[in-house]
Amino acid sequence: MIASIFLYLLSKGKIIFGVLFMAPVFSQLLDYNNLDKIFGIPNIIPCLIIGFFWGLYANIKGQWF
Repeated sequence: MIASIFLYLLSKGKIIFGVLFMAPVFSQLLDYNNLDKIFGIPNIIPCLIIGFFWGLYANIKGQWF
């Protein structure tokens, strides 16, 4: 049971990496450039969405670019 959960998470590693690592990095880049809010929402929200879809793209295609 635990092994199957671990293997599932490992197979979705690029999506997890996109959400848990790349999204905060993008958010910090926006903060550094004084773009605090995009459309009135905190900048972490669009960064999480971008990180998820970029990780999903990498997971489907097999590469990041």
